[in-house]
Amino acid sequence: MAEKRDHQRINCAEKCLLYHEDSKYCGAIMNISISGALVALNDSVRSKITPGDTCSFILSNELSSSFCRYKIRITRVSPAGVGFKILEHTF
Repeated sequence: MAEKRDHQRINCAEKCLLYHEDSKYCGAIMNISISGALVALNDSVRSKITPGDTCSFILSNELSSSFCRYKIRITRVSPAGVGFKILEHTF
């Protein structure tokens, strides 16, 4: 059965930062759409994150080179990565 998504996903492998509670984690964007993304994070980080958590995310591995920060809600955590929905963005 094919997945039904609201928006087309684009595969990529760009670096990103995920801010969860008081911590910052480096990851890699596996795929992204206008409404969400799947980010690969190591096992120890995934174990600290649960669906429903609200965090922030930037499309860079350095805060100084990013032009946009996204408020996100975690929708799933699996061995493949952390899926999230984009709630809002700030410049």
